Amino acid sequence: MQLLSGLVLKGFDDLSICERISIRYLVIQLVEASVSICVRILLSLYNESVEGYAQCFHRMAVKGIIPGDLAHRLALAARLRNLLVHRYWAVSDARVYESVREGLSDFESYIRYVRLLLEGG
Repeated sequence: MQLLSGLVLKGFDDLSICERISIRYLVIQLVEASVSICVRILLSLYNESVEGYAQCFHRMAVKGIIPGDLAHRLALAARLRNLLVHRYWAVSDARVYESVREGLSDFESYIRYVRLLLEGG
């Protein structure tokens, strides 16, 4: 998240091609790490598994772990990750940049809710 935060401080046109590619890779890593946490929580606490990345966040909302609107935005990030992995040629770097710039705070919120859950709050 720190690397992504630093990259989106720059304007899109000021990013080098390496930085643009880095943003794509970091988005994939961030979503996969978040989903791994989600899967572990659902399995450990509720003995529940999920079919896909986006579904994981929705199940957390159903369980009351995260708000529904946050789950929706995180599911959109998971769909972006899927596009980057499976149809990377169809996604513009500008779109990825804007998604990160607008959505990075959602992952910060997600971390806060997970911490609350783990701390018993």
